[in-house]
Amino acid sequence: MSRSGGLRTRFATVATGLALLSGPLLADPGAAESRGRQIYTEGTSPTGGDITATVGSEGLSLPASAVPCASCHGPDGLGRPEGGVLPPDIRWSELTKAYDHVHEDGRRHPAFEAVSLARLLRTGLDPADNRLDGSMPLYAMSVQDMDDLLAYLRYLEHDRDPGVEQDRVQVATLLPLTGPQGELGQAMAQVMHAHFQEVNARGGIFGRRLELLVIPSNGSPGETLDKLRQALEREGVFALVGAYTVGLDEPILELTRAQGLPLVGPFTLDPGDQLVNPASFYIYPGFAEQVGVLADLALGEAAAGEVRLVFAGPEGDHTDRLIAAVQDRLATGEAGRPAVLRYPPGGLDAGGLAGRLQAAAGDAILFLGTQAELEALLAALAGRGLAPRIYLLSAFAARPLFEAPPAFHGRLFLAYPTLSSDVSASGRAEYRRLADRHALPPDHLQGQVAALAAAKLLVEGLQGAGRSLSRARLVEALEALYRYDTGLAPPLTYGPNRRIGARGAHVMVVDLMQKTNRPVGEWHELRQ
Repeated sequence: MSRSGGLRTRFATVATGLALLSGPLLADPGAAESRGRQIYTEGTSPTGGDITATVGSEGLSLPASAVPCASCHGPDGLGRPEGGVLPPDIRWSELTKAYDHVHEDGRRHPAFEAVSLARLLRTGLDPADNRLDGSMPLYAMSVQDMDDLLAYLRYLEHDRDPGVEQDRVQVATLLPLTGPQGELGQAMAQVMHAHFQEVNARGGIFGRRLELLVIPSNGSPGETLDKLRQALEREGVFALVGAYTVGLDEPILELTRAQGLPLVGPFTLDPGDQLVNPASFYIYPGFAEQVGVLADLALGEAAAGEVRLVFAGPEGDHTDRLIAAVQDRLATGEAGRPAVLRYPPGGLDAGGLAGRLQAAAGDAILFLGTQAELEALLAALAGRGLAPRIYLLSAFAARPLFEAPPAFHGRLFLAYPTLSSDVSASGRAEYRRLADRHALPPDHLQGQVAALAAAKLLVEGLQGAGRSLSRARLVEALEALYRYDTGLAPPLTYGPNRRIGARGAHVMVVDLMQKTNRPVGEWHELRQ
């Protein structure tokens, strides 16, 4: 059997296995623990009762939902430093250690039992009758809710996110394995498998080996989403990495948010609305970022107020979103807001649009139509003796623009989310080592590079999350990355309000004489 045939068999087995599974593989907490988890994480009662918190020396009374236990002690109970306060480790194994407990402030007390812990939560008194400082809220709740909360505190340190075990972390990817994109999907799966094998050979992540579940995305969008949903419900999946989400960004974002699933480095043309799932982390810029870079470049071509920027494109929600993404933040000086010229989808009157552009005195045109429409417009503009600078997205250009009218030499600018120059010498060397050791295919290099970058981003996040791994810690670790260099993409920076790592674009200008595209500077970071 050929190597590719073997891969097809192995990946197909994953899909078959999903159909045979009848229920969750991970043990669920009992009813009391589940109710207690809600109290711990949300500060609300599953039975509908009132839970209040008394805070500070002035005895301010608040709903416990404003200060749930997890807000200070974290989802893992280890504590999160905040405002100079370090909440203690409240895992049950720590609270019930037999020897005396001595805290940084000198407070000493014996081990907790259920009764003494309940008393502390209500009164602020520890087992030695020491009073905690005012940073610890005092909680009032029913006996049932207190029993449930204590049941969950016993279970807390064993309450791992799906896919996390003592010696392994299982992540998943969603890729086409057959059909027109099948070879691309298989190549992406192979390179991620190879990288994780290398990580595992070095001892894994804090002693845990990385395992990759490949979920096939063949079939209709509905079928693909059903396969993903089944895998998430029946397999332990910690995060989704390097998934092929082209055409499915929004529904996948909605599904992963509903599952609390981080989405790391998806492979797509245009990222969806990251607010739908704040645990999503894209590597490359989308159309809105690229259009923003083009607009910044167009306005920077001359002194402020001397450039008349015009948006031109078909009517429709997609074009509206691209224009809205950049229009309000543009500093256009005396020229005012950019003009917007629209035409019916598939119904461009090139001569009419050329006349409207001439009337608008547009000398920088940000064009959002198809290549065929652009070529017709260029001919109409040239016929009027006009050659404004034209800015467009490379994704909208299906082929080179080398046959454009000569007047547009050096006046056609294309934005690219990534170029081969993004791969550094060390990145190329790393890929070649993987290719040699794991017999990676020679084709679909762009997809392999994107998948490898996603795998490296995930590993960096897992290392930053630490030994006490959780999805929340992974998100925190990825948010903290600043100019992280994969060697395969522009440096990646994330933050609480930033979910696209490389937030900018490359820009190329069309050289009609040499029939080539030349870079305009290096990477253009999108202005804030």
